[in-house]
Amino acid sequence: MIKTVIFDIGNVLVDFCWQKMFHGFGLEGEAFEKIADATVRHQAWQDLDQGIITTEEAIEAFAKEAPEYREYIERIYQDMTKMLEQYEYSIPWIKELKERGYCIYILSNWSKPAYDSCQHNVLNFLPLVDGVVFSFEELVIKPDKKIYDIICSRYDINPSEAVFLDDSEKNIISAREFGLHAIHFKNYEQGRAELETLLAK
Repeated sequence: MIKTVIFDIGNVLVDFCWQKMFHGFGLEGEAFEKIADATVRHQAWQDLDQGIITTEEAIEAFAKEAPEYREYIERIYQDMTKMLEQYEYSIPWIKELKERGYCIYILSNWSKPAYDSCQHNVLNFLPLVDGVVFSFEELVIKPDKKIYDIICSRYDINPSEAVFLDDSEKNIISAREFGLHAIHFKNYEQGRAELETLLAK
């Protein structure tokens, strides 16, 4: 019996729309791909999520890969709400599940600059949930199973009674190996349907 629902944030509760931000900079074609490779696809992006480098160190690593785009790289961190937008269904979904008696938690690979920029707007559902684990605070990121142990131990969650929704297949695989039920989230309709099937068992 499922008692707990654990949500990832990016592309589950919040649209990680970095493409929209880069297009907004006027970057297209080769320029778009180069800045994408230098930032969101760069290892330093994950290192920042893991909390093992500073924002300044990440910017320097990105700028080293694409020095001609340093201005745009710096602009990313001036207001990250331009690449992160909350889905309309997120708060109603959380509230509904809470009203039905489920415990709701957040487990996300997330960086400190993204948290600082978004905590009062994009992430305004955080006060509604029962607990939160962010990778940058724990110095570990999914799919490392340590992060599942952290959330389950901290909040006394029985993995066999919990379901985790994440958009990354590798994170879903590691969550299942840890002992959690897990749903590979692709869109709201699919994710909600699979969750309801599991909750009904």
